[in-house]
Amino acid sequence: MTGKGSNKLIMHIDMDAFFAAVEQVHLPALKGKPVIVGGTPEGRGVVTTCSYEARPYGIHSAMSAAKAVKLCPHGVFINLSPYKYTHLSCEILRMLSGFTPLVEPVSIDEAFLDITDVAERYGGAVNLAALMKKSIRDRFGLTASIGVAPVKFIAKMASATSKPDGLTVVEKGREIEYLWPQPVRNLWGVGPKMEESLKKLGIATIEDLAKYPKPKLKRLFGALAECMIAMANGRGESEITPGYLAPVEKSMGHEHTFYRDESDMAKIKGRLLYLSDKVSRRLRADDCRGKTVNLKIKLPDFVRHTRSRTLNIPTDCAETIYSIACGLFEKSGFAGAPIRLIGVSVSNIEPVIGNDQLDLSLDNSRTSSTCDRINRIRYIESVMDAIRGKYGDDSINRAGVQLRD
Repeated sequence: MTGKGSNKLIMHIDMDAFFAAVEQVHLPALKGKPVIVGGTPEGRGVVTTCSYEARPYGIHSAMSAAKAVKLCPHGVFINLSPYKYTHLSCEILRMLSGFTPLVEPVSIDEAFLDITDVAERYGGAVNLAALMKKSIRDRFGLTASIGVAPVKFIAKMASATSKPDGLTVVEKGREIEYLWPQPVRNLWGVGPKMEESLKKLGIATIEDLAKYPKPKLKRLFGALAECMIAMANGRGESEITPGYLAPVEKSMGHEHTFYRDESDMAKIKGRLLYLSDKVSRRLRADDCRGKTVNLKIKLPDFVRHTRSRTLNIPTDCAETIYSIACGLFEKSGFAGAPIRLIGVSVSNIEPVIGNDQLDLSLDNSRTSSTCDRINRIRYIESVMDAIRGKYGDDSINRAGVQLRD
């Protein structure tokens, strides 16, 4: 925890409506239209994000597509394109690292940067932020909102102050001036339930929280109270963990909501193959492999069921992931039943070390013929990755893949 005496200068960059903006750049005809990413016009699935043109209708992330259709019937629904977004995210991070090596990715569309030692080279934080925003706009056709402050959480709050395409700088010594007038819900980490609990105590603003008796707050929120009061008084973390030091993701997965509840086994398996392939590509792109394959099933009543199987040796092979996922589905007891959603993920992930080969046979028996088959499959998948990288995600697919419902 860093106090108000810190000399750090932290920047938070948050891409504006990232997924929707990327789609509008790739298809200019969508510019100016209410774009809704995730879900379908038939009201299936959940909204992931939406363009700023859709927000006046009340559309927001995590809303059901059925509600989004009612609120904005002329909205343009777009399927998620994870690899398109991931590719651009990596390119943006690479560009930002040209300004400072201290870049900490937070998610696919936001990052913290430590600009303490570089800001003056560009004439100060404001000039540096303006240059970064221009570089993102000129190179990618996208906008970003930036917040700068002595600590991370204030920088993140500042980036949201004037979205979209905003720039807010909270100078050292003015943290309290910035924080205290704001509603307590704006404090990083305060969700709707906590806001409701705080309001019952008469805490409506961040200033109210900062001045609330700590013993009383601790009785209600335990150890969390200490952190909340510290943040309300402008104290927080300012250390940046660069992306190259970040831990490996704990799991990688993809899921699909069917347009109509699906019971056709061939279609379900085709979709499992597609999802398994996407997961395997992510693993290879990050030079990782995983030991546990997980299957997620959601029924028409929205009840979720999960199944998993752990291997002795980690894998990044679509064929192995798919074979296990199918086996889990067949043994789940839901084969033939209507399915609303199906998902595949891999966990117990670890980085690849050297050029070690994986045993793709499910009984883990290693023979020369098995090793030859491993090498052939890995070569085929690397060629497919290269083709997709050049011509698009769906430029080549396995036979049997279910691309559409």
